[in-house]
Amino acid sequence: MDLAGWCLAVGGFSLDFYADRDLDAEGPRAEMRHNPLTDGSLSPSIGLAFSITFIAISFATTLLVAPWALLPWSIILAIIVGLALHFFERPLTRALTLGLLQGLYALMGGASGRLSPGLWLLAGMFFFAMFGGRGMIDIRDFPQDKVTRVQTLPKRYGVRRTAQFTAFCLLTAYALSLAVYFTGEFSSIYLYLDLAFIAVGLVCAWLFATRPSPRLAYILTLVCMMGMGSLICLAMILGSM
Repeated sequence: MDLAGWCLAVGGFSLDFYADRDLDAEGPRAEMRHNPLTDGSLSPSIGLAFSITFIAISFATTLLVAPWALLPWSIILAIIVGLALHFFERPLTRALTLGLLQGLYALMGGASGRLSPGLWLLAGMFFFAMFGGRGMIDIRDFPQDKVTRVQTLPKRYGVRRTAQFTAFCLLTAYALSLAVYFTGEFSSIYLYLDLAFIAVGLVCAWLFATRPSPRLAYILTLVCMMGMGSLICLAMILGSM
């Protein structure tokens, strides 16, 4: 299922490059996005074929390993296609789809086992982490996005309100991550790593809510989505052994 999820994610991300190839040629976005379909490194037809190939591999793998997981798989694909067709262009809708994708990937990954309470709580944690994470990404990209037609949370609601929304979602995600331990499905090592995850996260949320800026958002995006993301995944792996 890891391979199926990875291939679906690769297909989805590359399809995003295909869908945004014209938008990524506008203003500062062209320098930030480095879209190979925009700068001519790859043709759009090759980019589309690349995306379809990885999605097809994901479908075949899911069908062979856990056929019932095709339900979350299909919802994920519907969201990916909807994003590519620009059906979800409103700021909150874009944030919602990002959260749903992460939560559904967690459920899809657990398809080889059982849908336990802990798994549902983890899916909720990933949902809120990325639901709010959209606001952090939008503030990070605000200087580039404000001169394009893309709709973002800070353009609609302002930087400070977006930062407060992000902080609320992150706090909810941290609470859910702690609740996972009390299901009894993970060992104490999960708790220790999760407490470190929460401690760092609380500092990040406080800083972001009180001093929001594109520069801080850039730094915290790296901390939250790479460092803290790796930490909670490590907690899940070691805690389940």
